[in-house]
Amino acid sequence: MAERWTGVLARLNTPTGDGRMISAEGITNRNLPLPLMWQRKTEDGHGGSVIVGRIEELNFTDDMVTASGTLLDVPEADEARKMIEAGVIGPSVDLDDLDYVMDDQERILITDARIAGATLVPIPAFADVSIHMANSTDAVLASEVEELALVASAAPELPPLEWFVNPQLTEATPITITDEGRVFGHIAAWGTCHVGLPGCVTPPSSNADYAYFMVGAEKTSDGVTVPVGKLTVGGGHADPNAGFVAAAEHYDDAGTAVASVFAGEDEHGIWVAGRIIPGTDHAKIADLQRSPISGDWRRIGGNLELIAAHAVNVPGFPIPRAKVKFSLGDQLTLIGQFSPSKSLADQAPKKVEEKADIPTPKDVAKMAAAARARWAWAQRNKKGR
Repeated sequence: MAERWTGVLARLNTPTGDGRMISAEGITNRNLPLPLMWQRKTEDGHGGSVIVGRIEELNFTDDMVTASGTLLDVPEADEARKMIEAGVIGPSVDLDDLDYVMDDQERILITDARIAGATLVPIPAFADVSIHMANSTDAVLASEVEELALVASAAPELPPLEWFVNPQLTEATPITITDEGRVFGHIAAWGTCHVGLPGCVTPPSSNADYAYFMVGAEKTSDGVTVPVGKLTVGGGHADPNAGFVAAAEHYDDAGTAVASVFAGEDEHGIWVAGRIIPGTDHAKIADLQRSPISGDWRRIGGNLELIAAHAVNVPGFPIPRAKVKFSLGDQLTLIGQFSPSKSLADQAPKKVEEKADIPTPKDVAKMAAAARARWAWAQRNKKGR
């Protein structure tokens, strides 16, 4: 039986790292099925590619091209499948009938194009694309997208306070979304080293109890309002050179908030716990579910503080990577994907203990007041400079 795959082949109205962008209005495709190729050996363009599968379905939205199909019964397809499951290759679309212009930001804007196929490569032009075997635990297209739509509709109008407290996880756990719309997991694991940086750069602990991240508020069914931050998707990371206020505004402007969460620390890393925001587009929930979380830390008051948690997917690299800006020996910015590297079998949702150590409404109210006070103080000092 042919093995099925699903994936996000391209992002629309989103620039690539080398300054190209495909308009959502002018993208079409040749008649299906189309070839799915694998670049077995790195060469210029997509040279050296072999056909390993079929693209049998293509779907276009305002911001992405999704697809599904099957692998062929050939030896090269078996090799490609292993690379897919290892997370070290991702799709790059092959286009013909192109028309393009240079926009006012000197980017190449592809106004019309036709998809003629796709090639699996180590480093796709778009960072936030991916391909999965349909039997993997994090495949989200087709039937799972429908399930995620149910998650969005099932989320309660007022979630219980228990959803926002320490989930008491027994190990570093990827972001998990339940059928009821509850969200929990770690966004960073202690002791995780960043590849490509001198020494071992690890996730920093917060000196402000994550006040710069939890700048919003969520009312619970218990009548308590808790401070929350947002898990966002889309738009990419903020400029590493930007200050923390400008960077935070970037995620509000360019990203889409999918979940509101409380943040804290346990022995395994930095955890978040909360809920899917009611009415969220199920495609965005799908993005969050299949993508690791990348934190954005900015230097505030002498310490790196978390200001945002953004969903990304870089299939060309199976291990975390980060961008760091240094000045006079001090690390000013830390942007990186810290999701634990685990097998798909290990990524199953972990059971949350039934009797967690839940703070009282009075405790949570104090935390909320303290968090808002720290944020207001920081904003005042920023404006006074």
